[in-house]
Amino acid sequence: MEKDFHYYLIYALAKVTGSNAPDLIAYSSQFMDDNNEGQFSVDGSKVFFPEKLKANGGYYYPIMTQSLSPKSLDPYVQKYVYAPFHFLPGDNTVAIKGKKNPLSATPNSKSAKAVLSEALESGSPYSIGLALHTYADTWSHQNFSGLREEWNAIYPWYNIFKSIVPNIGHAEAGHLPDIISESWTDYRFGTKKIDNRPRAFEAVKEIFSSLQKKSKKGPRWKDVEDDFHNIIYTKDYDARIKKISDFLIGGGHGPIPNYSKDLWIDAAIDKSGDELVMKPNFTKTDWYYFHQAAKVHLASVLGLVGELL
Repeated sequence: MEKDFHYYLIYALAKVTGSNAPDLIAYSSQFMDDNNEGQFSVDGSKVFFPEKLKANGGYYYPIMTQSLSPKSLDPYVQKYVYAPFHFLPGDNTVAIKGKKNPLSATPNSKSAKAVLSEALESGSPYSIGLALHTYADTWSHQNFSGLREEWNAIYPWYNIFKSIVPNIGHAEAGHLPDIISESWTDYRFGTKKIDNRPRAFEAVKEIFSSLQKKSKKGPRWKDVEDDFHNIIYTKDYDARIKKISDFLIGGGHGPIPNYSKDLWIDAAIDKSGDELVMKPNFTKTDWYYFHQAAKVHLASVLGLVGELL
C-alpha cells in the first residue's frame, strides 16, 4: 500500500471508529515507510541508517522500519526489516510450482491478526499504527516474502530486463501491487490480471472491524461500506485523498491533519552540528515513542515467526 492507504485511509478508519489518537495511529502507520536511511540525511546526500546516536552522555539505538538503499541486499535487513514490518510470514496455504513457502505473506493471516491484537490491547497509538501498516500489507504483499529468493520471481527467466531485479519482496513487479487503482499480472499464477481494489477494500473492512471491536464506537459497517467502497474504487491517488477528505468533513469528523515525514525526527534530533545528536528531551517525543513501539513490534513478530527467519 501507499500513503493514500497507510496514512489517509488509516486516519479515516481510526477517526470514524472513535479510536483514541487517530492522528498518532495514522502517522505511525505511514512513518513505518518513512523511517528509513533518508531520515538521517542532512544535505540530501545518501547515508546509512545509524546504529546509534549520541544521547545525554550515552547512546540511543534507533530501529529501521524500511530500507530504500542497496542495504536491502543485506540478509539482515531482509530478515529484520522487510519480513517483520512489510512481508509478515503467513499461513503457508499457497503453492507455486507445487511448493509452499512459510515465509510468504497471506492476507489477514493468523500472525498478522495476532500482532494487531497485541497492539490494540496495549492501547499505544504508535503500536497500533505500526501493526495496522503490517496488517494492511498482508493484502498488497500477499504471496511475496521479504527475503531474496526465487519464490518472488514473477517474470520468466527469458524476460531479462524485468527478471534481472533482485527477487526481494515484489521488486520485479515494482510498485504495482501497492497502488490501489492498478491492475497487474503475477505470472507465477498465470496471465489473469490482478485488480488491487478488491484486496484494498477487504483490508479496509477488516481494519474497521478490528478498530471498532476495540473502541466500541462509531457507525455500523453497513452504514459506511458504500463510502469506503467509493473511495477505494476512485480512479487515482489524488482523487482518493480528496474523497477521503470529503467523507470525513461531510460526516462531521473535521479535516485530515497534514503529514510531514520530518515532523517527528526534527523534534527529536539536532542536525545542526557535524554529527547527529539526540536533543535533551528526545525521550518525550513522538519519534522516541515510535521507535520504542517498533522494537516491541519486532519482538512480537520474532516471538511468532522468528524460527522461520
